[in-house]
Amino acid sequence: MNLYFAVFSFVSTLLCFASVSVSFAHEGPDPRAAWLFESAFLDGTVLKSQAGPNLSIVGSALSEKVGKLNCIRLDGNQSYLVAADSWDKVVAQLPTDAITISAWVSVDTTLDNGGIVSAFQDNGNAETGWVLGYNQRSFSFGLSTVGADDGDGKMTYLSGKTPIEPGKWCHVCAVYDGETMQLWVNGQLDAETKEQHGKILYPTKARLAVGAYLDSNESFPMQGRLGQATIYDLAAKPAWIAHDFEHQKHWVSLPAKLDPSKEFEFLVKPYLQFATKDSIKVMCEVNRPAKISVKFGETSSFTDIVVAVSEDRLLHTASLTSLKPEMGYYYQVIVEEEGKEDMIRGEVSSFQTASLPSTPFAFAIMGDTQGNPAVNGKLSEYAWALRPNFLVIPGDLVDDGPVKNQWVNEFFASMNPLMKRVPFYPVLGNHERNADFYYRYMDLPAPEYYYSFQYGNAMFFMLDSNKKVDEESEQYQWLEKQLQALEAREKAGTSDVTWKFVSYHHPSYSSDEDDYGNLWKGKSTWGDLRIRPLTKLFDRYAMDVVWNGHIHSYERTWPILNGNVSEEAGTVYMVTGGGGGGLEQAGPIRPPFQNNVRRGHHFVYVAINGKTLELKSFDLEGKLFDTVTLKKSPSKR
Repeated sequence: MNLYFAVFSFVSTLLCFASVSVSFAHEGPDPRAAWLFESAFLDGTVLKSQAGPNLSIVGSALSEKVGKLNCIRLDGNQSYLVAADSWDKVVAQLPTDAITISAWVSVDTTLDNGGIVSAFQDNGNAETGWVLGYNQRSFSFGLSTVGADDGDGKMTYLSGKTPIEPGKWCHVCAVYDGETMQLWVNGQLDAETKEQHGKILYPTKARLAVGAYLDSNESFPMQGRLGQATIYDLAAKPAWIAHDFEHQKHWVSLPAKLDPSKEFEFLVKPYLQFATKDSIKVMCEVNRPAKISVKFGETSSFTDIVVAVSEDRLLHTASLTSLKPEMGYYYQVIVEEEGKEDMIRGEVSSFQTASLPSTPFAFAIMGDTQGNPAVNGKLSEYAWALRPNFLVIPGDLVDDGPVKNQWVNEFFASMNPLMKRVPFYPVLGNHERNADFYYRYMDLPAPEYYYSFQYGNAMFFMLDSNKKVDEESEQYQWLEKQLQALEAREKAGTSDVTWKFVSYHHPSYSSDEDDYGNLWKGKSTWGDLRIRPLTKLFDRYAMDVVWNGHIHSYERTWPILNGNVSEEAGTVYMVTGGGGGGLEQAGPIRPPFQNNVRRGHHFVYVAINGKTLELKSFDLEGKLFDTVTLKKSPSKR
């Protein structure tokens, strides 16, 4: 029997719902939206609905047979479905007074935030809509209403008690009647709360998604199978939920089945984070729950082993400690799939702990790697050939931060030859959109969107220029305190820092043709004026070099002090946004601060020996196109 008609085949079903006026086209309540994931309803990249909007398939969805019925399998990386209609049209069809969301689902891998069917925004104070989903252990139901206690609509997340068994079919049902939220699993009440009341509060803009936890800055596609999803404008009673479950309950007894096309493997191969003189972090992500350990030592024979920690059993971090300064080490990641004998032995790779202040060191800089793995991969190979100690990325690591596929299959995949051997120190760009994936894949000092680190005799200050940086801002005041403390150490003769650097995404100075005024028709602000207050700190505390991105070209200024070009003292500002983004170019008017400007993909290599700094810039062919040597004079200390 077709599942859709089986669900609605009895007139008694109607009596199991709360009393709400509704019209009927057949025996049983009409859904506001309903989808069967059978091949008969798949038309290219569109899944035709039984009610409500059709769904557009993002990525790919494979049809799979379950008994006499079909389902679709999603890969957990880039595949999910979204309503083909505009949000205004979709939200007009969604329930407001009461709602029931019913789905048959088989989840292969659990997440902190997983979505089965969702229509919501959950960003800071913007907590609106609803989501039927799951967390690390169980299914969940999130909802926001106009009657929430704070008056603004705050999401309540209701978590069930029944553990999710990977690969097993479950019937999940979320119910809200205007006063009570309920979560049902396999016909049984799993959790309920009365924290929400009143009409459902929807966001002004969102997307109706199936098979994903999806809002404006987060995208967590589901890995698993979907058999049916339905949305009603009624609050289902227990008898109907039991009745709905009974029609397909034999699915629950089917053996667990994970994606047969996916071997147990690394989703993100091992990479390095935050090296100090005596520690470093090794991170990786696998496609199934696993235990991970890291073998390491001064030779590839290995002498030590550390077990990695993980909140979701997929993304793992191993902290290697008690290491020797500036020492070369070798490591290998060992992965054991939970409940199985399958094992992955990663390749043997190497790393080096941070240098002592008296030792020369080198690093690479590559900004705006976004959306172009062919380019950033090639530049990474050139950079690794010069054997830098680490990499600085001034933002826009990916093109669209909430899209996991871009992190997994573009950024990490293309740059692994470099990142498996040297740690990288990033800042947020505008294209990250402050997405959770940035914080998920980075392991940096809190709060992560700004931080500092010392390497050799240099101090690095990493900022988020998407957020406020004016004199009253948290970041400005934090940076000022950091620089004051460093100056105090210098005056006391206890500082081992010779060079001071800062990196953030948006440029303080730029001659770009149209980002800061159209230079082909008029005047320019010559950079982001919102960022300029920071330059006062740089002048006061003798910042040496500032590295930015955002503009997809190359530019190096003369030293600048108090807004004017200086022959000696001052800060050099560099735009190095040529890591992969679509190229931009300078305008026709040359500003006084401009020393060198160039259109083209590139990376920068910096080598430091005491009070001498050599900077070299290379293009996509590996050819040197700019170089400068800076020498630290006593007046700048």
